[in-house]
Amino acid sequence: MPSNYEFVAVFFVTSFEPVSLPKRLSNTCMKKILLLFILSSFFCTAQSPLTGFWRAEISTHGGPLPFQFEVNAGSVPGQWDIKLINGSEKSSLGESFLRADSLVVPFDLYESELVFDISKTSEMKGFFVKKKNGSTLFKLAVTAKSGIADRFLNLKPAMVNVSGKWMADFFNDATNHSPGVGVFEQNGSQVSGTVLRISGDYRFLQGNVSGDSLLLSYFDGSNLYLIKTKITGTKLAGKFTSGLNGERNMLASLNPAAALPDLKKLSFLKPGYDRIDFKLPTTSGELISLQDERFKNKVVVIELMGSWCPNCLDESRYLSPFYKKYKDKGVEVIGLSFENSADLAISGPKINNFQKKIGISYPLLFAGTAEDKTIAQVLPMLSKMNGYPTTFIIDKKGIVREIHTGFSGPGTGKYYVDWIAEFEHTIQSLLAEK
Repeated sequence: MPSNYEFVAVFFVTSFEPVSLPKRLSNTCMKKILLLFILSSFFCTAQSPLTGFWRAEISTHGGPLPFQFEVNAGSVPGQWDIKLINGSEKSSLGESFLRADSLVVPFDLYESELVFDISKTSEMKGFFVKKKNGSTLFKLAVTAKSGIADRFLNLKPAMVNVSGKWMADFFNDATNHSPGVGVFEQNGSQVSGTVLRISGDYRFLQGNVSGDSLLLSYFDGSNLYLIKTKITGTKLAGKFTSGLNGERNMLASLNPAAALPDLKKLSFLKPGYDRIDFKLPTTSGELISLQDERFKNKVVVIELMGSWCPNCLDESRYLSPFYKKYKDKGVEVIGLSFENSADLAISGPKINNFQKKIGISYPLLFAGTAEDKTIAQVLPMLSKMNGYPTTFIIDKKGIVREIHTGFSGPGTGKYYVDWIAEFEHTIQSLLAEK
């Protein structure tokens, strides 16, 4: 049974007819009722102008970084269902809500949010706020306008076609080089694709060719990627900027045979070791070890990951249904989650949220902070880790048979399909061993 306050508030919103209010209602209560009435009226009028397609720009050190999103009505008045668009990916965010006079769009997996002033119907201004363990790391200005289709603006007619594979070099100086493979597809001036790196891929890049320039961007609430290059024949040169202040030169050549180093040889065990072990807690405090009965005579997949890591998100989205498919055939999966805080009270809810969002039914263990010294303590037999995620495949005898650095996610197309086929072939071969 609602209180008098709840009943009158609902009556005001739904009927808009005069009523005789109970005398015992205080002036404070009357003010609350009036506020609810005003807010409810705002929800009804504001929802319609907000819905539709939007183009936004984040002010970064590399220049304006464009991204696009789609706004649909939410499940309740005053909330909106917002989908972020990067290439062929439409990712649903946490349901947005109003905070004072601002629209808040949460990225709950990445502890960040977009905050927009929605006083205008076709334009929004605000900030992208990135946090770490509850504290603001940085805040970047954002503007958004409705109904604009192009990723980048003021485009010139395309003079080049960048479709194909590009062997790339990312570097700061003569001693700091890192390889990458660009895989792009161009249709008119529209370009989509990704860059494969040793630590994982740049997911769903989207952009345009303008004249002789290739412009690409990506934004997911965690990563901020912006590529600006000039193309001369089969060469491209320019800048790759990321995050708050990351910047690298980028040189690339069109090369159908472009490939990364063997990702199975970048991380390995120290001499004298052929297996790993650990004892780590779940978020509820249960200690789990590879010596536990449930893992004996099983093929075990171990993912070194973090709830903050987009490439780990991609791999976990694959491993979750993979585990359900193979668990009754003798396969176990464990996630070792390296987080931004050593405090389980802070990191635990993030791990739980990650597990719930993806529908993971295998255990995720809290391994500590995402630092080299922590990894060395948890896995002292590992000589080197080159990036998140890193995946171990262990046979029925407990011997490490493969260590794979990074993950080629769905944004890589054929690489993703090939990775799955090879991975599952390896698992099936190990299951067949006596």
